[in-house]
Amino acid sequence: MLIPIMIAAALQAAVPVPQAESPAGAAPVAAPETPAAEIARLRAENAELTVRIARADMIADNARQQVETLRDEAKLKDELLVLGRNRNADLYKLGSEILDQYQHKGLGKVISGNEPFLQTSRVKLENLVQDYEDKLRAARFTETTLPPSVEERMKRDLQKPAGETPAATPQN
Repeated sequence: MLIPIMIAAALQAAVPVPQAESPAGAAPVAAPETPAAEIARLRAENAELTVRIARADMIADNARQQVETLRDEAKLKDELLVLGRNRNADLYKLGSEILDQYQHKGLGKVISGNEPFLQTSRVKLENLVQDYEDKLRAARFTETTLPPSVEERMKRDLQKPAGETPAATPQN
């Protein structure tokens, strides 16, 4: 009884199984998958898609962080522009004050030495010049000038007690 089964198996292996006909040049139609093979293939495909989604999420998070960083930088630069405009207006006002002092308050007389109390006037003039230099330095706008919000935050941090951490600070 074993011999007919072996012969049938050998014949089956030797005779090609006809496949469904496909149009000329097309790939032959594959035999249907077994349920276990289909489940394994779908699980592998699912794992690949999960990895792709995780990668896409990571790329999107990085892009969001970059956009947020650029927005913060733009905000600080806008603050600096406003500060520069304000300080330039202050400098113009200060220059106008100096010209006004010179023209209307008699500083030209002090400089020429026509006043009887030359030493007293010279000290007043030096003090006035020092006051103007201090105002000019305070209004100066350079590449290293901090935006007002950063400067304010630094002042607050410096005023905190030594043991206090930023996380323990109450938020208003």
